Amino acid sequence: LNAAAAAGEETPFPTDEEHHGQVLRLVEQGDWGALLGADQLAASRAAGEAFVGFEEGPIAFAPTFKVERSSELVYQQKRIPSYCDRVLWKSAAGLRGAVSQTSLAALPRVSTSDHKPVVATFSLTPSEALRGTMQEVRSGGSRGSRGSSRKSSLFGNVSSSLAAGSVSFTGSRAFASLDVVRPTVRIRGLSASELVDMDYTGGCDPYCVVSANPYELLYSAAREHVLRKGEAAASTVKHGQDCTWPDDEVPLLRLRGVRTAALPHTTLLLAVLDKDNVILGKDDPVGVVQVALRPVGWSQDSDLPPSFEVEFDEPLVQGMASTDLKSGRPLGRLRGTLSIATTAEAIEEALAEARADGAGEKARTVKLGASAFERR
Repeated sequence: LNAAAAAGEETPFPTDEEHHGQVLRLVEQGDWGALLGADQLAASRAAGEAFVGFEEGPIAFAPTFKVERSSELVYQQKRIPSYCDRVLWKSAAGLRGAVSQTSLAALPRVSTSDHKPVVATFSLTPSEALRGTMQEVRSGGSRGSRGSSRKSSLFGNVSSSLAAGSVSFTGSRAFASLDVVRPTVRIRGLSASELVDMDYTGGCDPYCVVSANPYELLYSAAREHVLRKGEAAASTVKHGQDCTWPDDEVPLLRLRGVRTAALPHTTLLLAVLDKDNVILGKDDPVGVVQVALRPVGWSQDSDLPPSFEVEFDEPLVQGMASTDLKSGRPLGRLRGTLSIATTAEAIEEALAEARADGAGEKARTVKLGASAFERR
């Protein structure tokens, strides 16, 4: 990373030599805190310009660049000693505590480059093997009652006649009694604020596209059909930097057949895009928010409640930044509440309430281009 130790930028040194000498004095004193306080990468992360949502462990060693190719730590005079070799990591929404760094160190005796390498070790708590489960269930046999129509689901084949309840699989493998439900996810109070200018003349015409991780998880009940490849459920188009979508303009979501135990390891993705009203124009992505489908405080040892809510109020992120690099303004924020039902009785009640409220009636389906969730 080209991130320098920018010590002295607020009160510039008269010469690069004095700047270099001051950084060397801090290195000799072992004052890593003072050096990192002037670190450009830390400043960029704090401003939302890079690596938003990433974590980094504490650094307790000397800068690793720019050095002579020697087994000793000798800095070249033409560059300011800096922390240009870093280890950062990012976890999926809701899984931040599953990764913890156990060590971070530099290897000063390695002499193959003008960088000194760094090495880190981690402790990982594995989450539910979603893809593995899907493949095992599909190959494990899934014969149901004769005459029932069947649709492919994330973790096997689910009888459509049991959409609101659970279904058991039969087969020769170990999944002989795998309970699967189709939870409902209702998005309430969805609003965006302080959206960055996206149009040439200023302003923004936002709409929200909903996807999931894994992608196959999502089904739009508002449209009453399984989303085809390349499609996504979306809200209506609004105008302005601050907007709120009524519940009838936001998709009512049904998740495809999923084991209740696997639900907390899945994520809802909400992308805000700016509608381009120019003929043959392309809608521009503003940013994405990720929300884990689990209650606050949930742990691996906990059972999911029949229904629960997840509130979110998050900055929009595009690529690894939450700030528009041209204007320096934040991309905006997205907030709302997810109401999730996970058992047959709770799902039936949630669907009845949603129908009575007209939830999702004005929502729409859009063709999903790569730009909506692309990583730059």
